[in-house]
Amino acid sequence: MKKVIWVVLILILISGCSFNPSDEDVVDSHGEITNLEKFIEFVENVNQGREDKIRVVRYTIEGDPMLHDLEYDGETITSTTDTTRDEFGDGSISTATCKSINVKETDETTDYILSGCDKTDRDNSILVIWK
Repeated sequence: MKKVIWVVLILILISGCSFNPSDEDVVDSHGEITNLEKFIEFVENVNQGREDKIRVVRYTIEGDPMLHDLEYDGETITSTTDTTRDEFGDGSISTATCKSINVKETDETTDYILSGCDKTDRDNSILVIWK
């Protein structure tokens, strides 16, 4: 009986610490992307100078979520990355201000990368779409 109680307690603890993305979030789970149309709309809004904001959630191989909040005010993009839920990462929150989003096409991928950022010591990749 004690084992059952411990298992239940551990499951409750684990489920209480998990992150659940919203229905509005763009979620990249090892190349499987949900709400991609919302991301494409965000990029189009940036290109057209229309204010918008979005969250991209990318999961590590271990299953930990890394959050990337992007807010465009009509002129600049504020990019905030949150890796505090990544057990094997540096567990930090970093904010940068960027000017645009570059799209890099290869035979295998389409990469979306922030450019013109005030911080260059961080990963400015937003999303990689595999073809």
